[in-house]
Amino acid sequence: MVELEIRTRRRRPWLRRLFSLLRWSGTLLVLVLAIPTPWGPPHLGVTVVSGQSMLPTYDPQELVVTWRADDYPVGTPIVYGIPAGQAGAGLNVVHRVVDTGPDGTHITQGDNNDHVDPWHPRNSDIRGKVVVHVPQGGRMLRILGSPLILAVLAGIMTAAAVLKRKDDEDPPDDSWRGPRRRKRHRRNTPRVMPIASRAVALAAVTGLVVTAVPARAADLGDIEAADLFASTTAASVAQNPVSYQQTLTSETATSYCATVVVTNHSAQAVQWEVSLNISQAPYNATTIASSYNATTVSFSATVWRVRGVDWNAALGAGQSYTWGYCANRPAGSLTDANASVSVTSSDPQSYCATVTVSTAAVNWVHWKVTIGHSTSGVTDPVYWLAAAPTNINNSATVSFDAGTGTWVVQGSGSNEYVKSGTDATFGYCAPTAAAAPYTDVTPTVTLSNQDSTSYCADVTVSTTSTTWIKWRATIDHTTPNLTAAVYWLNAAPTDLTNVSSVGFSATTGAWQAGGVAFNKLIKAGTPASWRFCAPKNTTGDIYTDATVSVSIASDWGAGYCTNVTVSTTSTDWITWRGTIDHTTPGVSASSYWLTSIPSSYYGVESISFTAGTGTWTFKGLSYNSQIKAGSPVTFGYCK
Repeated sequence: MVELEIRTRRRRPWLRRLFSLLRWSGTLLVLVLAIPTPWGPPHLGVTVVSGQSMLPTYDPQELVVTWRADDYPVGTPIVYGIPAGQAGAGLNVVHRVVDTGPDGTHITQGDNNDHVDPWHPRNSDIRGKVVVHVPQGGRMLRILGSPLILAVLAGIMTAAAVLKRKDDEDPPDDSWRGPRRRKRHRRNTPRVMPIASRAVALAAVTGLVVTAVPARAADLGDIEAADLFASTTAASVAQNPVSYQQTLTSETATSYCATVVVTNHSAQAVQWEVSLNISQAPYNATTIASSYNATTVSFSATVWRVRGVDWNAALGAGQSYTWGYCANRPAGSLTDANASVSVTSSDPQSYCATVTVSTAAVNWVHWKVTIGHSTSGVTDPVYWLAAAPTNINNSATVSFDAGTGTWVVQGSGSNEYVKSGTDATFGYCAPTAAAAPYTDVTPTVTLSNQDSTSYCADVTVSTTSTTWIKWRATIDHTTPNLTAAVYWLNAAPTDLTNVSSVGFSATTGAWQAGGVAFNKLIKAGTPASWRFCAPKNTTGDIYTDATVSVSIASDWGAGYCTNVTVSTTSTDWITWRGTIDHTTPGVSASSYWLTSIPSSYYGVESISFTAGTGTWTFKGLSYNSQIKAGSPVTFGYCK
């Protein structure tokens, strides 16, 4: 016969039922969010910051809680895992998104780092964005995550789950209440649901702690570049990765050599391997020319993976090792630099100059400079260029603009690159004043010789300028010693010595002349001399009336002979013309009056005779046709 115990079941209050439902819901939610799924990492994560790369935002030993999202905009602090196959694979990194690559990857950088990370994680590599951080939370989590503490917690929660609560014990005898109370028959068995809920809660807490412990940030705070030892050791074990520090030992514009020190920050020996960032100056390599005590794993445009050779591949705990390499750099495109010119020598024909090229760029640049009218050292017009110089050294012409007189030049050979503090120099020679404007000067003219058809003149030009000028002189009807119409020019002279024709005006008869290569420049104390010859002007009335005086040389009654003097008060040479009539001094007596052109005369040429007035007009011959004050002409005639 089975003996049944009759117990009365108590009803739970509704508030208690609600609390139980919320507890179950919260437990299940934590499990769903904290446990990885086949579709990716869990949405909720916990990571301990173990380095200094995010100072002052996050201190070491802080705990950060992350939430996995669909988008991570620039400026968002995230936790991501270094992809498999890359240096540092297996480590989690707490860094900030600073840019997004064209392929959808994220570019990250620690707040305390001066370089971006060499890894470019995709969304699938990101554990989540930081939503909460707990100061010193990492220390607490490490304590809770230790095996001893986990065992104690598991024991306490298991004991609490299996022990009978006071509610499960036999209820007091209430038979005195009488038969009105309805009783149900049931077996006296332990209650299952409280035990299950406690087990689930234990699993959730244990899973969250276990999941959080390995998720440690890479220790990036105190290494020069974010390159880590790529091993299969769990991130929780490899707390201090291998770092590298490289130092430039020598360089040119297109190559450099460097030494690299690799250091093992972990507490155990490792087979070292580092990935050098070779995309940024001064360590911007296109090819590796040579290396020693290291072996190349792979080489790309941005990263050079290197590991040790047989005898130095293992790096002990805290140990460092030095190796080195030499690399080639890209040439780069032409970049404008600064030019300063110093004229080293000059004369009226040419000058030579030295050009210093400089830049403020801290890295080497492939330079070009422009030399024009405003370039320091050659602002004087006598140094302006009419064409690109052909006599140059250590440089090459890029272009020349004749309209503006600007010459673009670049370096050549070993002289192609400059950087701040390392200038380049080159030299060139060019014609002096080839593009300089003319400066008008006043000429001084002296007639050297002449005849009845042509004349020659010696000219001197000078200036009071203390610097060289490119001179231009004008010969016209007002030029001293050439004011007589006979010297007026009908065209630019062609018989020239040490002078060139610049221009001629047929309207005014003005001729402009300039120097030739050796005398085109003058300055105070350095005049230029030249000469020209031209045909005399025979058009129009070119003669100037002069003063005529006559004296009787001999008189024999039936005839007489005279001496005639022709003079002028003009200070310039004139082509003279004279007249003898009844009023001419010396022959005003009627016995000396002319009734016709004299039968005998010398030194003159008759122009005309007027019988009514007895007026005879004459002029000089080729050798005596010109007079001026103090230079009279004499001739004679007989009648």
